[in-house]
Amino acid sequence: MKYSALLLLFFLSIGVCGQAIKLEGQVLTAQGQKALPYVNIGIRGKNVGTTTNAQGRFILVVPPENALDTLSFSAIGYQAHHMAIKQISPAKPMQVKLQEKAVSLKEVLVRSHKLKRKKLGVTGRLPLVWGSPENIENRDIYEFANLIRVKAKPSELVSAHFYLASTKLDSALFRINLYRVSDGLPGERLVEKSIVDRLSAKAGWVSIDLQPYALMLDEDFFLGIEYLPAEGADRLAVSLGAKLGGKAYSRKSSLGTWDTFNGASLSGYVEVWQ
Repeated sequence: MKYSALLLLFFLSIGVCGQAIKLEGQVLTAQGQKALPYVNIGIRGKNVGTTTNAQGRFILVVPPENALDTLSFSAIGYQAHHMAIKQISPAKPMQVKLQEKAVSLKEVLVRSHKLKRKKLGVTGRLPLVWGSPENIENRDIYEFANLIRVKAKPSELVSAHFYLASTKLDSALFRINLYRVSDGLPGERLVEKSIVDRLSAKAGWVSIDLQPYALMLDEDFFLGIEYLPAEGADRLAVSLGAKLGGKAYSRKSSLGTWDTFNGASLSGYVEVWQ
């Protein structure tokens, strides 16, 4: 009888471990407890993730094979927060509070010579578009990035430009990210400023004014465009323009791994003063 009970308990534990874990909750600021929208939530490097909505709320279904992993919360301007999934109770909504990050500004030397306005990146487009990568989580992001070479020249960022196309949406929400180059891939964020804008998705070039953010860089960086899909939206509703040649960088989930593709590059560039 004793062994039968132990055997039953063993099989029950296997059944529990084999179930997906549904987590939901809200992300708030630690100071003031205000809702934090568009926070990236995920298991780093595992392509399991989502984002908070405009009210800071989220739902994430964690596959059973990731039950022993760590869940990370990442928001621009805030310290990253990490939680062991096995210590989270799915029975009640989570409330995650993020601490503001102390940001030290890097000094960039501005030379006295007359500055020139330049376009850096991929300014052309061929009849080639990319749809979003396939993903199991409807609320999750997808993101593409271009390597921008400034060649150690102090550069004041004026604007960012991308080619978007959609037959279903008039507009969509995007976030512009600037990443440090790390082993040839996008690494940590270079700028702790939230650049979120609703852009027209009717086929054509779109522009994001970067001057209000006073961005000065003197190192090569990755320019990323991150699609923040609305709840219930078709994630294949928006495509981005591309050009043959070069290398493409993309990821299909929050805090997920970056993939590379040789032979095409994102139609995206920045205008700078150098």
